[in-house]
Amino acid sequence: MKRVFLLSWSVILLSSCVTSKFLTSDVKSEDINEMLKFEPFSYISLIEQGNRSFYNDSLSSETKIILNESLETFREKFRFSPEEITMTDSLERIRFEQEIKILILLAERNRSIKDIQIPPLIDSLLITNGKRFGLIIVQSGFTRTKSNYGNQIAKGVGMGILTMGMYYQTPIKANSTIYAVIVDSKDKNIAFYHKNVLQDKEPTEKEIIINQIHKIFEKYFVEKR
Repeated sequence: MKRVFLLSWSVILLSSCVTSKFLTSDVKSEDINEMLKFEPFSYISLIEQGNRSFYNDSLSSETKIILNESLETFREKFRFSPEEITMTDSLERIRFEQEIKILILLAERNRSIKDIQIPPLIDSLLITNGKRFGLIIVQSGFTRTKSNYGNQIAKGVGMGILTMGMYYQTPIKANSTIYAVIVDSKDKNIAFYHKNVLQDKEPTEKEIIINQIHKIFEKYFVEKR
């Protein structure tokens, strides 16, 4: 199941632009007095041989903790409520992940998010907790083992020598992509959507993640650095 979800995020990433402006409904940041924080999700794969990546449960679990800690550094700026939604039921978690995937895919394919209706489970969780707004954060990415990266560099150098420098391929060492969605239970749509994609940056490093979150919300919740 996790591998399926990782592939889903990869498809979303490949079908979208690397850079994009954030999308908003009619809701401004100052209209958000309090926001419910949903449990973040992290899907990290590892490349050990060639260029084939496989979902890594250990890396994903570790990165999820770091992602959550990084979000907490923005608690005041994002006006998080004391409550936090964490999925304990496995079937509910699967449904929740599916709804998130659909939301992000629709946001990527549309120039406007005003008419993207939030799914029933996400909506019910907001209503049950008495909150209008909720923040959903998802990270996907990959990294390589040191030996794999070294081997791929060597292959690139060898190809450069064989082609007399006319062709040289540098492998991408890592990738970190973070998607952010603010859902609105009153208007039943997405209030905010943006993502940040970084190549050759380790998805497991807290400083990288914090910087990505900051970039996503620049000119909305946080000032430009």
